[in-house]
Amino acid sequence: MKYGKIDPALLSMKQYDADTSAGALILGDIGDISYNYDEKTGFTVELVRHVRIKVFNSKGFHTANFKIPYYTSGDLKEKVSRIKATAYNLDAGNKIVETDIDKANIFTEEISSKERSQNFSVPNVKNGTVFEVEYHIISDIIWEIRTWEFQSTVPSLFNELRVSIPEYFIFKTLMKGYLTPVVSDVTNDTQTIFITNDDGSKSPILCNNLTKKLKFENIPALKEEPYMNAISNYISSIEFEIASVNLPFTKKDYTTTWEKISYNLWNDEDFGTQLKRNCPIKEEAEMLKTAYPDPKERMIKAFELIRNSMTFNDRYGIYITKTLRKAWEDKKGKASDINLLLVSLLNEIGIEADPVILSTRKNGILHPAQIMLTKFNYVIAEARIGTEKFLLDATDKKLSFSLLPERCLNGKGRRITQTPDLNDWVPLSVNQQNERLLYMQTTVKPDGNISGDFNLMETMYFAYDRAELIKEENSDEDYITEFESETNGLQINEFTIENIDDRSQPLVMKYKADYLLSDGSIKDIIYVNPTLGEGITSNPFTTEIREFPVDFILPWSSKIINTITIPDGYTIAEMPKNAVISLPDQLGNYRYTIGATGNQIQLMCVVNIRTSQIISANYPDIREFYSRIVAKNAEMVVLKKI
Repeated sequence: MKYGKIDPALLSMKQYDADTSAGALILGDIGDISYNYDEKTGFTVELVRHVRIKVFNSKGFHTANFKIPYYTSGDLKEKVSRIKATAYNLDAGNKIVETDIDKANIFTEEISSKERSQNFSVPNVKNGTVFEVEYHIISDIIWEIRTWEFQSTVPSLFNELRVSIPEYFIFKTLMKGYLTPVVSDVTNDTQTIFITNDDGSKSPILCNNLTKKLKFENIPALKEEPYMNAISNYISSIEFEIASVNLPFTKKDYTTTWEKISYNLWNDEDFGTQLKRNCPIKEEAEMLKTAYPDPKERMIKAFELIRNSMTFNDRYGIYITKTLRKAWEDKKGKASDINLLLVSLLNEIGIEADPVILSTRKNGILHPAQIMLTKFNYVIAEARIGTEKFLLDATDKKLSFSLLPERCLNGKGRRITQTPDLNDWVPLSVNQQNERLLYMQTTVKPDGNISGDFNLMETMYFAYDRAELIKEENSDEDYITEFESETNGLQINEFTIENIDDRSQPLVMKYKADYLLSDGSIKDIIYVNPTLGEGITSNPFTTEIREFPVDFILPWSSKIINTITIPDGYTIAEMPKNAVISLPDQLGNYRYTIGATGNQIQLMCVVNIRTSQIISANYPDIREFYSRIVAKNAEMVVLKKI
């Protein structure tokens, strides 16, 4: 694949036959990683990437947007250079027209004092475009090799990586994903490097290079599926972790431990050093200590002070933007600014607290055996009062102290502490279930229509998600209109919504409503769905095979209770049977209980999922579980006129 050499047939290509739904096709993605040696500066690592993509329609336009992150701090620097980007289109005469990127349209984004990103979009991309991009990254951080992804959210004809590593650098590799390379070669070659001696003379040294080549072909797109953690967790890729560095002419230990990482972070100007300085909000701290003698109440008030005062700018990272004092003065910042400020305040008011670094759900799951600081992209606070521990994130004004944002619920985080005994992993899970309860008292009319009183209560993230949906609308009335449209025949006449802003309490929605299900004429036979179409009515798990887990984030339960009054002059001709459906290993169950007394029918329908994650081996079970629930929830009570 040579830059600038484009087959005209690619520009006439209308779709990819192996995946006609694809908005784009990666024609080739080639990476070359190698170590270069300079007598004065030593080794550097260089990555050269060349990618070529065919865009079919607007669904593929996103592939033309590039963000190339890099690191720079003190003597350790990465440099992005030699960026080329060219779009190829056909004009009216079927001649190829090239459009090169203007260097002025390549922007540098400052993520933190240590992190930058080169951002650009390939120009003149439209339906039918073929474009290609090439760039180089040269790094002084010789003990780190970037992760390379062989798969994407669009299909690819081929993806190839060549890695050449001198014998002095020993890396452990981790292959992720479910694809197998068509080429996996390992070769050795030798080069001569010259080192400068103390007397100025030069000595040649033979250096063996281990070169690994991996190539994948006809790679399918990895597509989002229901209840899926970050797609990056399942993309086929290769990660590199340094095991040892044994340079013959330099004695320097590049290996690391969690204790070293914690020590280095505590002494980093953009992390721990900020916490060693005086708290920037001492006056407020003194007021909290005076006003709230109870430690837990004082912790909660400190959390609320930071949460309510600071505005989150939606940026992640473990390093602060400037200083904690500057963040407090500006009243805004990254997650690291806000939550390290919270750690500082908690310690100032006598609450033992440390930062906890983690990887957000979209950033990917951490592997505790990998000692790699680059895998972390977020900071929260941990407070400790006696034997109780509290994980706190003050970035979201809508969450109480007891809830982390869902983005943080991703396995484990790492406590960064100066206390050796506390240097450990921290589970990020919540020991509670999401709960939903819908209580209904309904009356069936002779024409088959239904009216009733409804009380919907949701806790934790169920409540949070609904509150966000309500706030997205212009008014509560607009939300109710949207809510009505989701259920056949539902017409809400009166409603109230309680606790929309208080996530320490359940969100409660009460409403009076009619289900207009018939033409208004009196019926001899009436069919009534006792769940009224609520609960699980469709199966989200449509694919027969799934290679990755079903991720519910948290255990959850949903309960429907309906007391149904049947009209005078009618009798129950047929009624569903009770049922219990269970998942293996007590992962969850479903109970459907229905009975009749006099002119009333009582239904209780409960789903309990007792785990946050269903592994792929149990995917057929959860798929069948949902299918049977859908069928059961669709069963009808039959009423017959006497």
